[in-house]
Amino acid sequence: MSFKNKNYIKKINLKYDEREEVPEFISYERQAAIHDLINENSFSTNEDNNLGPYNIEIEIIDNILILQISNDDNSYSKNHRIPINSLKKTVKVYHSACNLYFNSIKQGSIDKIEEIEKNRRNIHNEGADQLIKITENNFNIDHNTSRRMFTLLYSLYI
Repeated sequence: MSFKNKNYIKKINLKYDEREEVPEFISYERQAAIHDLINENSFSTNEDNNLGPYNIEIEIIDNILILQISNDDNSYSKNHRIPINSLKKTVKVYHSACNLYFNSIKQGSIDKIEEIEKNRRNIHNEGADQLIKITENNFNIDHNTSRRMFTLLYSLYI
């Protein structure tokens, strides 16, 4: 991470009901996405005179993505609410693809894993592209950052 560029996410936190049991593969995907996101990302708000690095808290309530964003010097703090109804179908299809992929791995069915993974990756890319589109009025994020954020959104949504 280049610290000359301040347009990045430094810290990310997910708000969810910890009493709800999360399937193992979703928990793994969540942790991997957080790790990868913190290590490499490009993120900025579309508001003038606003620099990161950013701290983000993510929550989903009633099909609304809530992003509480602040920067390190606390000169910026804002709660963004973004409807995500348009992502619902993609999240469900992605969940099915993930289930198929991880079940195939568990069962040792390696015959079709490459094809299943390619399909899962394509759905993931589609979700990332949709996320960029629905957040473009608020944020600037690159494709890899959007992929990781889509994974986090998916892990909260399911």
